Amino acid sequence: MFACSPPAGSVFARAGETPLTTVRIASGLSSPLLVTHAPGDFDRVFIVEQGGRIKILKNGQVLSPVFLNVSTLLNSVGERGLLGLALHPHFAVNKRFYINYTNNVDDTVVAMYTVSSNPDIADTNGDIVLTFDQPHSNHNGGWLGFGPDGYLYVATGDGGGQADPDGRGQSITGDLLGNILRIDVNGDDFPNDPNRDYAIPPGNPFVGRAGEDEIWAYGLRNPWRCAFDSETGDLWIADVGESDWEEIDFQPAASAGGENYGWSCFEGMHCTSFGGCDCNPLATAPPIHEYPHGGSPPACSITGGEVYRGCAIPGLAGTYFFADYCSNRIWSLRYDGVTARVVDRTAELAPAAPLSIASISSFGRDAFGEIYICDRSGGEVFKIVPAGRTATRIMDSDPPNGAIDARTPLAKDGVSPVGWREALLGFDGFVGCLQKEDFSVTQQGGVQAAPAIANVEPAGADQLTITLDRPIEPRAWTTMTHVASGTSVRWGFLPGDVNADRTSAPADILDLIDFLNGAGAPRPIWSTDIDRSGLAAPADILQFIDILNGAGNLDEYNGARLP
Repeated sequence: MFACSPPAGSVFARAGETPLTTVRIASGLSSPLLVTHAPGDFDRVFIVEQGGRIKILKNGQVLSPVFLNVSTLLNSVGERGLLGLALHPHFAVNKRFYINYTNNVDDTVVAMYTVSSNPDIADTNGDIVLTFDQPHSNHNGGWLGFGPDGYLYVATGDGGGQADPDGRGQSITGDLLGNILRIDVNGDDFPNDPNRDYAIPPGNPFVGRAGEDEIWAYGLRNPWRCAFDSETGDLWIADVGESDWEEIDFQPAASAGGENYGWSCFEGMHCTSFGGCDCNPLATAPPIHEYPHGGSPPACSITGGEVYRGCAIPGLAGTYFFADYCSNRIWSLRYDGVTARVVDRTAELAPAAPLSIASISSFGRDAFGEIYICDRSGGEVFKIVPAGRTATRIMDSDPPNGAIDARTPLAKDGVSPVGWREALLGFDGFVGCLQKEDFSVTQQGGVQAAPAIANVEPAGADQLTITLDRPIEPRAWTTMTHVASGTSVRWGFLPGDVNADRTSAPADILDLIDFLNGAGAPRPIWSTDIDRSGLAAPADILQFIDILNGAGNLDEYNGARLP
């Protein structure tokens, strides 16, 4: 799983494809092994460190204190440590998450924790869900993931040692090693067993027949990172080889489980001399892709990745990314159910100098479906992004740029304006991935501080609806800026400015009379419908006179001025 130095290369693009690169989004970490997210949480990602800490990256910053620190509970030497994290599908409600670690006596532990009253800090008291013996110090697996069925899947290695000395890869009784397990953490079939706090899904393939009930699939050596495709539900398994071959196994979402992926009879698609196997290929599920050890720099240990389902690079949808830990090479793979098309992305994904990516220990995904890469030795996390793309620009808005009516439509209570809290922004390109942090709000004039952005939601491929935490102020310019492009819209709250001189004053009464008599330039309805009846009429003249005389409780009209 773990060493070596990065390859040289330069960014390039293939015909018809979006060119890619990577940007560093976190540094100063200690052996990062995983990036993941909570369902529906678009503001944070969680970073797992091998030594036992889970950190949160939020608004571009790694938060302090850490989310969880279990370093005193585990042994993190070699391939051991805090190896897995999965947040419950209903995390937003029940606050539960699950970790996989190697404890101080080298056993595997899966434990459940909850979040404290502070959403960025976990409660330090955990409950054991599952624990089992690890006979050797390596091949611990460690991945956890909730499937589309809501069950928790657990990847376990074959227990370590060379050439599967105990034959655990092909054994389905007596232990839980060399498998993908599937358990139901919402139940408990073993109330009297402190080391088994889960239920067995009734559809597991070995329920009611020979084989441990927890086993979902077997024949694995050291599955180092698995991933569910968030759209299809297919399961991707990267299994680290012994001496010659690395492999990627694929389980379609429709599978009923029970697959035998071949180890230790097969390494990749190749028969081994281990364990006296007859190497019947009809009895096993072959990998969809393999690659040999060696080369320059030499490959030796696969790191499984993620399937891209983000919005920043639509052309990558359904593409699986993976790497080799020793050679630092990165590939993408497209699989149509028959053929795997593999592309070397190493040079393309090299970050700008002097940065580099080495010792790739894991990939990860945020709630948008964007993909991250963990550099274990460098203590860094990188994100795959489009290369050389000019930032999308704001093109129009509703309300329109400039002086606007402070009332939302149909607000005709005659007492005070309701105010604009929501704006629809139009862009010149795809904006599905933009977040609150991509915008800033400033204010010139007014009494209070500028409003803050409360929510950003796509309203189409090139439109966003942005909601503020309160209405914009009268007698002020409120400017919303898209940070990356520097483009902005500016709104001024100026009711009653009939003559468009940026002041609501007695001169506007004469312009209102002219307007109602059909003279003068056309005016927007909000500047002439003083009584908010829905149309401009002579009654608005009397209403305006009352306002300018201090009557009508509409002070925001009286003497309103934009700075």
